[in-house]
Amino acid sequence: MANSTDITAHSKRESLNPVSNQNRLFSLTTYIALWISSMVVIQIFMVGQSFLPPAGGLNLLQAGVVTVGSALLIGFLFIVNSRPGIKYGIPFIVQARSPFGYNGARIASLIRVVPAVFWYGIGSWIGAAATDYITDTIWGYSNIWLYFILFQVLQTAIAYFGINSIKWFDSLLSVVVLGFLIYITVQLINVGGLNIADSWNSSGSWGMPFFAGITASVGVLITAIINNADLSRYLENKPHYNTIGHLIGIVPMFIIMLAIGVLAAAATGIWDPVQAIVSVIPNPIVAIAMMIFIIVAQFTSNLTINIKPPALVLMETFNITWGLSVIIVGILGIVTFPWLLISSSAFNTFIAFYSAFLGPLLGILIADYYFVHKQNYEVASLYKNDTKYNWLGLGSLFIGGIVGIFFLSISWMVSMPLSALLYCAGYKYLPAYRTKVTNNGAQIPL
Repeated sequence: MANSTDITAHSKRESLNPVSNQNRLFSLTTYIALWISSMVVIQIFMVGQSFLPPAGGLNLLQAGVVTVGSALLIGFLFIVNSRPGIKYGIPFIVQARSPFGYNGARIASLIRVVPAVFWYGIGSWIGAAATDYITDTIWGYSNIWLYFILFQVLQTAIAYFGINSIKWFDSLLSVVVLGFLIYITVQLINVGGLNIADSWNSSGSWGMPFFAGITASVGVLITAIINNADLSRYLENKPHYNTIGHLIGIVPMFIIMLAIGVLAAAATGIWDPVQAIVSVIPNPIVAIAMMIFIIVAQFTSNLTINIKPPALVLMETFNITWGLSVIIVGILGIVTFPWLLISSSAFNTFIAFYSAFLGPLLGILIADYYFVHKQNYEVASLYKNDTKYNWLGLGSLFIGGIVGIFFLSISWMVSMPLSALLYCAGYKYLPAYRTKVTNNGAQIPL
């Protein structure tokens, strides 16, 4: 019989209760494998493409520094914000109740899940384009709209059966994913050697384009960082599993995906990810295999990063089943018009705009757990509707987001520390919020 905290087709709000360590679904190995396959996010590839001219202003060295630096920062943020999930077995929506209140957490979660739905649509559109290339090459048949709808249906069907189906689908494909990534890297270097060398020697910029590159690189995964308690709550709570799982599962794969995007831009100068990859493939048979890889990549990343978060929020907010939530998310992914967002000009602006509010959300979650609560939550209180809204958290989130919009190209870099500081200062200086946290996580007025 399934444990009540497993996510299955018929799960409702009660599945968000804390997962005991005896009921954790992920060993360290399966958790790492899940992330290896889930990190093949074509959107990361596209961010790497945007570093070099004509879309960006960096040379190859600067792009490399952005790639490694942002990967290490992402790994650190994953480790830091995954800790409450691993320690207490709670999901993101419950974690968010501490800084935002029981109902306020639902408002904050919308900032996380709305971009996920858009990413879902974008990923499916890219996969549909790859499928269209395959059928057009082999049979001369092209119908990208049909493939887009089929993508939504198939991904919904896999996700419908819950967290275990996502776990095994992603984990089993991790080896295939690694093989294809190594191959495409070698091909890009072989085909575009001279162009890559020229890009290395160009002047580039260590100024705003450099920091904008870091903003976009972290911004593309900041959504996954925010709600990773949804996954980390199922990882066995053993020493160093948090650090090892994220450093091995996420950091190397993120570097590879960004690097492939950078190399593709240097070697081909083509923005469209499908066309850029196809242009360096030696024959149609291998090109078709590569398109199949892109299709698989969209499935794995969408299942982990883009379907699960909004489905969980719908399930918690309306107490509907997981299966129905997944179906609703699939429909919403269609009506986001991803074919419009995927243009290069809109793409990075989209990332920067939503990162302006996601940065504050992440900063407040971290500040609440580490600085206000000193890594101690009174978990039982998070499941009570005693505090409907924490206006300090919501206010800090709103102020940080608005300020971030004024610094759009480096949005989260400004808005995340600002909101964290406002939130901590409120607990220290505002009489209504001045509290002391006891050893068991309870708050008492000073």
